Amino acid sequence: MNTDELFSILRSHRERHPADGEAFDRVGALLGLPPLHSNGSAALDKALNLTASTPPPLSLPLRIKAAKASTLGWSADLYALTILVSNVSLRQEDGALLPRAGEPIVAVCAEYDRPLASLDPPELGRHSLASARTEGVPTLRLPAGGFFRSPIRLETTTSSARAPVGRIDALARAERFLDDLDVAWKQRIGSVLEISWPVYRSDREGPLLDAVSGTPLPPLQLR
Repeated sequence: MNTDELFSILRSHRERHPADGEAFDRVGALLGLPPLHSNGSAALDKALNLTASTPPPLSLPLRIKAAKASTLGWSADLYALTILVSNVSLRQEDGALLPRAGEPIVAVCAEYDRPLASLDPPELGRHSLASARTEGVPTLRLPAGGFFRSPIRLETTTSSARAPVGRIDALARAERFLDDLDVAWKQRIGSVLEISWPVYRSDREGPLLDAVSGTPLPPLQLR
């Protein structure tokens, strides 16, 4: 488990577990933080917020380059939205995103505040997180590989990709939604992986450009 995964786990569970000074010291040591002592909670909060303000380290494939985005009429500024996906595993040798057998796969875009109807290509669902439980939460099917359909292969998030200005609050809302869904679905959500979704902003406050599929996305405040 790498540092980003540890941070992700801490973020998703910190609200459900009371602060414990010795536990904070142990976690801080694992993450390479300075000794936390009596102000461990504040130091960990600072570290968590720093990580929460940067994009996830793994990304959906960036297929539309900056020059192409500019040609199509978008800014060359690349941003990384955050997708949270339940019940998936990562094949280390090639970055393939694989389903965990028998468990529901739910994907949520934090910044859009909506579930996804598809990951390949990424597609927003019709309803916000606030109404998704009533209207129906989409569950996804991921290709496991084979002759007819290759699995989604993640890549390292481009170093120039920026996190949207509201990422921390959006991430907290998405995590609360998945926590509530996990309770409603009797603990079937399981572990959650954060993935970057690369997009380009519009020069005219208009639609974003999906850098995976090359299609327009609804307007969204990025900066």
